[in-house]
Amino acid sequence: VGCKAILVFFQYGVMANFYWLLVEGLYLHILLVLIFSPNRHFTVYLLIGWGIPTVFIITWTVTRIILEDTGCWDTNEHGGPWWVIRIPILISIIVNFILFISIIRILLQKLRSPDVGGNDQSQYKRLAKSTLLLIPLFGVHYTVFALFPDRSSNNYKIIFELCLGSFQGLIVAVLYCFLNSEV
Repeated sequence: VGCKAILVFFQYGVMANFYWLLVEGLYLHILLVLIFSPNRHFTVYLLIGWGIPTVFIITWTVTRIILEDTGCWDTNEHGGPWWVIRIPILISIIVNFILFISIIRILLQKLRSPDVGGNDQSQYKRLAKSTLLLIPLFGVHYTVFALFPDRSSNNYKIIFELCLGSFQGLIVAVLYCFLNSEV
C-alpha cells in the first residue's frame, strides 16, 4: 500500500508540473492579450494547477484498482489506466505549445511595430532572446516526444529528459538571471 501511495503522489507531482507549466503559459498569454485586466484569475489558476491533476489522479487510482491492481502499479500491462494520465498531460503540452506560438506571434508583431526603435538585427536578437526565454518556461521541449509511443521512443526520451530536463533549472537561471540585462 505504501508503494502504491508513493507512486500516486509521484504521478500527481508529474501531472501538476505539466499543469503549472500550462498555468504559466496562460498567465503570460493573458498578460499580453488583456493588458488592462483588473482580475488576475488566481483562483482559476490554482484550480488548473492543482485541481485538474487531482481529478485525473483520483480517476487513475480508481481505474488501477479496478483494472490492474497488481504489484506496485509501476508496470502498465493494460493501456487504459495509463491513458487516464497520459491524455491530460498531452492536452496540456499541446495547449501550451499553441500558447507559445501565439506569444511568439504577439512578440513578433510588437517588434515590427513602428514604436519599437532599432535596426532589424537588434529586433531579431530581441525576438530570439525572448523565444529562448520562453522555451523552458513553457516546457516546449516536451513536445519533441509528446506524440511518440512510449515503447518506440523510450530510450531516446530518457536520454533527452536526463540531458535537458536535469539542466532545465540551470538553463532557466542562466537565461533569466545572468543573461537578462534587467536583473
